[in-house]
Parts: sequence; C-alpha cells; structure tokens
Amino acid sequence: MAIDLLLALITALAGLSSAVAGIAGGLKQTEAWKGLRWLWQRKRLTLRSVIALLGIGVAIYVAFSNLLIAGLLITSTEIVRLLNPRGSGQAWKPKDLNLHIASEVFFHCLALVGVALGLTCMALGAFKELELGPRVTISLTLGITAIVAVNKSTARTRKLCTEISKRTSTVVRSFAELHEVYDQDKGDSRLADLRRKCLDDVDGLTRALATRLNTGYRIFGTPILPPSDFRRLIAEARVAAKLGDEAAAPWRTSAPKLQQIRRACGRWTDEMA
Repeated sequence: MAIDLLLALITALAGLSSAVAGIAGGLKQTEAWKGLRWLWQRKRLTLRSVIALLGIGVAIYVAFSNLLIAGLLITSTEIVRLLNPRGSGQAWKPKDLNLHIASEVFFHCLALVGVALGLTCMALGAFKELELGPRVTISLTLGITAIVAVNKSTARTRKLCTEISKRTSTVVRSFAELHEVYDQDKGDSRLADLRRKCLDDVDGLTRALATRLNTGYRIFGTPILPPSDFRRLIAEARVAAKLGDEAAAPWRTSAPKLQQIRRACGRWTDEMA
C-alpha cells in the first residue's frame, strides 16, 4: 500500500507541476493574492470546483484503506469539473478577464491531473497482484499523459488569446481609419468600404470570442466572455461601424471593452503555440 500511494503521489506531483508551469506566464507573482481574493469575492470557486477539491480530500483519506475506491472518487469528481463549464450564470467583466483566464486554466489543468491520478489509483487498486515494475510503468504512463494533456490545454489557451489579441487590434485600427475619414468628410466615398471592413473585422473577432477557452467543444468549454456581455459588445461594435462617428455612444461604450480584452489576452500571447 505504501508503494501504491507513493506512485500515485508521484503522478499527482508530476501533473501538478505542469499545471503550475502552464499558468505561470499568465498570472504575475504580485497578482497571486489579488487572484485569490477575486476568486472568493466573485464566487469563482463554484460548486464544480468545490466538489472536485472535496473529492480529492476524501479520496486521499480513503486511499489508506482502499485505493480502488479512492481512484473512483477522484476520477468521478474531476470529470464533474471537466464537464461543467463556467456558464452564463456567473458574470465576469472584461476588466477581470486575465484572472478569469488564469483561474479557468488552473482548475481545468488541476482536473486533468486529478483524472490521471484517479485512474492510477484505480489501476493499482484493481490489480494488486502486479509487481513493482508494471506498477511504476502504469503510474509513469498516466503521469506523462497528464502532462501532455495539460500542455495541450494551456497551448490552446495561449493560441486563442493570441488570435483574440490580433483580431481586437485589427478592429481598433479599422475603426481608427473609419473615424479619421468620417471626421474629415462625412460624405466621403471611401466610407462605405471602410464600414464594410470594420464589419468584416468585427465578424472575425466574433468568431474568435465565440471559441471556447479550454476545449474545442462548445457545451464543455468555458467562454471568454459571459454570453450576455459577448452579445452586447458585438452589437455595439456593429452599430458603431454603421454610424462611423467616434463620438457616438456605441463606440464610446465598446472601445474600452475592446482595449481591456486586448490587454488581458496580450498577457497570454504566444506566437509559437
């Protein structure tokens, strides 16, 4: 039993180290305490995360008497966390976007590590007659699988944030050109083409923001923005493109949000992801 627990703990530590490394670039050291306070005040520690953490705690206690049941507990609770995305009932604003991304990536990676740990415990508990060599092989295989999964998940986040940052910058530049021509001559023949370009760029940003943060599946992944805020921002940007006036309310409302999104996603950019 001691060897089983040791192997399981090695798997957990290997995966956890990769999870921490995956979010280190996005959450500055000076923001650690701020992040914890934000998670508590904004109720980001939701039921799904609490269930997952409690499941691990109970499983560790049970592991001293039954490794198989401990594995089942860990696996089931972490699957609940993975299949229950942060949804529209939990509001966060563009100014909170960096912490939203950091917390979601962290807990998602922690759940991936938990699944690997649970499967390891189940395998070691179900096949007690295995010798030390096969047990080490199983543990290392699942541990490496967890590291690969965490790396792929964090790479997806960095890639998506890079794309959102690019498209947001493109939208801002397109609107700047539209506003410059509009201010000079409201009847300029170029305005129609500039409006179309702004709308096309907004459509590109819409597709990027509609992409889920941590998975490729819409029903399982967490959105960058809450659905209501996302729809409002896109509607404001489209109206602003049709108006063309920098002083119009739709642009004055949407411009700060675009800057906040670009600034937050800019912390996660990785051209090589």
